[in-house]
Amino acid sequence: MFLVMRNMARMETRLVQPFISDLEKLNPGSRVEWRDGQQDTEFDGRLMWKVSSAELSLDVEIKSRSVTSREDVRRIVGGRLGENAILLAAFISPAACDELRLAGWSYWDGTGNLLIRSSEPFVWVERSGMTRNPNPDKPEGRRLLRSLKGQAASVVVVRLLTEGRAASARELSRQTGVGVATVSRVLELLRGEQLLEETNGGPVVVRDASTLAARWTQDYSFTNTFKARRYFSLLGEEIARERLHMADFDYALTGVEAANDYLGSAGRIGALPPSETWIYVSDGAAAERTMQLMADPRGSIVIAECGFLSQEREGVRVAGNLRFARPWRTAGDLLSARGRTASVGLELAETLDRERV
Repeated sequence: MFLVMRNMARMETRLVQPFISDLEKLNPGSRVEWRDGQQDTEFDGRLMWKVSSAELSLDVEIKSRSVTSREDVRRIVGGRLGENAILLAAFISPAACDELRLAGWSYWDGTGNLLIRSSEPFVWVERSGMTRNPNPDKPEGRRLLRSLKGQAASVVVVRLLTEGRAASARELSRQTGVGVATVSRVLELLRGEQLLEETNGGPVVVRDASTLAARWTQDYSFTNTFKARRYFSLLGEEIARERLHMADFDYALTGVEAANDYLGSAGRIGALPPSETWIYVSDGAAAERTMQLMADPRGSIVIAECGFLSQEREGVRVAGNLRFARPWRTAGDLLSARGRTASVGLELAETLDRERV
């Protein structure tokens, strides 16, 4: 084994040494040579693995921290071709391994995950290690947002979908009542996934509303995000709904009923009659008392307690004598469901998107 390690950080050195030892164990008698990256290469180093008369050259990229997402991989790979390129990291998640495969890269991590492939000379070595990180990285600075499933994130996304833009993160915070730090983290995630226009520090502008809604509902769910519960009413559903008019709490109907009402106002007929009543309320206990509700996993009244119904936050849409959730909120609620219910959400989202133009 021949090593030249002048410029590498200590952690990176600790990754290279076990990797080389692993290669030597895979093929006893083979020789491994390593050289640090020079100025004429964009990789951290080059490794030569000599087995009998064959010699495999690998361009090596090293990350001392874990690589856990497809976005991590895309940032690492950039525009570099994957022919005989390999990533070394402390841990590489299954999703990141899959993305590296798609990019044509090989990989190795300290938990046993390994793929080395080459067409000339032909080499294919593959091994599975751990699927969960045994030693998660300690957070560095501000924690990045990895999901849009939370209630606060939903308020920010609905505002962006409704308005299409915002002057700044601080203004969006003022409009939604969500903290500036949380708003900034949501925007950072959206920018990282190219869901916002690049304005070079200017206003926040949605690139494509339908794409943003689809991405949001990969994480978000009306039932899961708000821990919605199913009920039946001792009064009967029709009388229970009438009691909403005398309620001392805020409420907003959503789901298929809300979508059909909005589509009807746009001159369209809803394709699916509502079979359930979905309601946002500001006070779940008060809703149970007023509507005489009893918990029932098969009940057709679904109640979600939330804090965004006041006009200072997301507000509601009033039609006739009923209050409905904002149309983009309803579209998200339906898109996060399955089957025909989701198709109603798609129709509503497409209608809203056309109206923006």
